[in-house]
Amino acid sequence: MSTLFGLTREAVVSKQANYTVEEILRQPTVWRSIYGKIAGRRDEIKKFFGKVDKKTRIILTGAGSSGFVADALAPVIRKELGFTQVEAIHTTDIVASPQQYLVAEAKTLLISFGRSGNSPESIAAIQLAEQLIKDVRHIVITCNNQGELAGFANERTLNFQFDEANDQGFAMTSSVTGMLLAAYGILNIEQDLSAMVNKVASHAAEVLQNQCQTIADTYQLQVDRLVVLGAGNLFGAAREAALKLLELTAGKVISRYDTPMGFRHGPKAMLTPHTVILYFVSGNDYTKHYDLDMLRELSQASKNKLIVVSDIYDEAMEKVADVYIFNSLRDKIAEAFSPFIPLVVGQLFALSASMRLGCTPDNPFPGGEVNKIVQGVIIHPLGSTR
Repeated sequence: MSTLFGLTREAVVSKQANYTVEEILRQPTVWRSIYGKIAGRRDEIKKFFGKVDKKTRIILTGAGSSGFVADALAPVIRKELGFTQVEAIHTTDIVASPQQYLVAEAKTLLISFGRSGNSPESIAAIQLAEQLIKDVRHIVITCNNQGELAGFANERTLNFQFDEANDQGFAMTSSVTGMLLAAYGILNIEQDLSAMVNKVASHAAEVLQNQCQTIADTYQLQVDRLVVLGAGNLFGAAREAALKLLELTAGKVISRYDTPMGFRHGPKAMLTPHTVILYFVSGNDYTKHYDLDMLRELSQASKNKLIVVSDIYDEAMEKVADVYIFNSLRDKIAEAFSPFIPLVVGQLFALSASMRLGCTPDNPFPGGEVNKIVQGVIIHPLGSTR
């Protein structure tokens, strides 16, 4: 097993981090494998979409990290693929208030994400869609071929299981990026994305090999909180990166996510001299104007540590960053693929913080305070009263 941060295999095992380390490292390989499987089902996918018109309502859904996959995907699908209505709605919202989110007369494609496929809300959201929507189709993307989601099948459903991304560690890492890639590849099946997948995988491998120690050194024990900022499809990545730190440090380091422009409107008050800011720069050239404005403001107004992740080198951004991670291959990455490297950087930062704090990354909550698969959820029948 390869390792991170210069640790020996024995040290990684002793820190109870071997699953998490391996699952972060394997991501470039996982992405190539997943896209190969999608390409192998191209004809089947095209046939399925032959019955899905551009007026179909697309709902991307999941809970927790799986929901953040939906958040990171929706803006790009809305922009690139011509569907008039694309929404990310978490299963936790659908299950709690189904009539507020599911429209009986709206022809709908529900795309469900789940690592284990056993979260109660994941199954309930599909059942509610079947119950409430007159014309609903499904795409199921999961990482566990033994889970309940993997077993959902009818003539209106495409089901995908990617076991190579079935993370055994507590926190979702390769499962997040793997499902994100899978969904984009499926929805964009008319294009051959092989070259871009290889490009992003090569960039991630370079970051994992050459940048991980730099990222790790940014975390010091006096750090008390993390802010992650990202606009557009990177907002979903920001939400996921913030959750990774919260999970892997067992809540010892508080994290918050926001959009860069939204952060000015009150949340900026949370900054302290011991805050790390993880800033995901947009892959959109227009949005980068606002990113650079905010980066300059953050660099001038505080003594916070600023980690900037960008899709391609920008001298102005390098000047304001304490740590600058960019595509050293100097080859622009398509906007749809812009969340992948930021997600990897967020994982590395969270893992480093976890180990330095003496947490156990593979199981940060040995007492069971928080569970890998959510516990305690009671699904109530629709229409029941109390």
